[in-house]
Amino acid sequence: MRISGLHRVGLQVPDFERARDFYHRNWGLGLIGTEGQQASFRAAHSHQCDLQLCAGDEARLDHIALSVATEDMMRSLLENLERQGHPVTEAPRPGRRQGEALVACFDDLDGNRVELVVPSESDGPAAEATRDGEAEGPLKLGHVVLWSPRQTEQEAFYALLGFKVSDRTHIGMSFLRCNTDHHSLAFVNSNSGRTGLQHLAFDVGSIDTVMRESARMRDEGNPCIWGVGRHGPGNNVFSYYQDPAGNVVEYYGEMDVFEDTSPVEERFWGPEHKGDVWGISGPPPAPFHD
Repeated sequence: MRISGLHRVGLQVPDFERARDFYHRNWGLGLIGTEGQQASFRAAHSHQCDLQLCAGDEARLDHIALSVATEDMMRSLLENLERQGHPVTEAPRPGRRQGEALVACFDDLDGNRVELVVPSESDGPAAEATRDGEAEGPLKLGHVVLWSPRQTEQEAFYALLGFKVSDRTHIGMSFLRCNTDHHSLAFVNSNSGRTGLQHLAFDVGSIDTVMRESARMRDEGNPCIWGVGRHGPGNNVFSYYQDPAGNVVEYYGEMDVFEDTSPVEERFWGPEHKGDVWGISGPPPAPFHD
């Protein structure tokens, strides 16, 4: 009984038009549509809304959405949460966004809004092409990383949804999987009480694409703030940027995948690991510090 993947991330941004243009024209997501002060995007291999932007007074995480295979599975997971003392804030209802047949909502232990989604069979209207039809760009929404002052409790909460820890690091990160990807969700321990988004990541496939996208982003005036490098946990090649609201976003490729039925031994990465096994990208910059 578990969720099957990261379905969508919602962000609130203070400069809506700049953020919309960044994710469409610069980041390379297909624009599904704009309705008022909301915009929806999807990646090249996606059949649903992967990223939703909404206008607001400050930059913050609006929600994360997790997919679940069937309505029966959704209801079982919700019942399990309530048995463990975690209330469901919105009972299952028909979905309103592209790619969702049924939606229910609850809050995690840090107050992040979590939407549980049964995907629809239809992929809805096509997304508007990006970059004059160029093929490069995000293939899928990969993972989301959250700050948390109660990391251990958050891990236990998400374990109720079927997440399992793949790796941990000495700086207080834990990487959680729910399918064959090394991680779809991760937590960073916050001593200051910080919550919300640490970074959002999109899979572009290969090291070659990470490198090409890094050069293109640089040439368009969006410098890489960390990378290019290769992480230890997950083994993925990475490059990080900031959107106009200051949110950190990652292009990555070549992440480890596991056989769905094979056991995975949790690994601990000690102080010898600096974030980049190649040793060329330097330490993480200021946006990664608590």
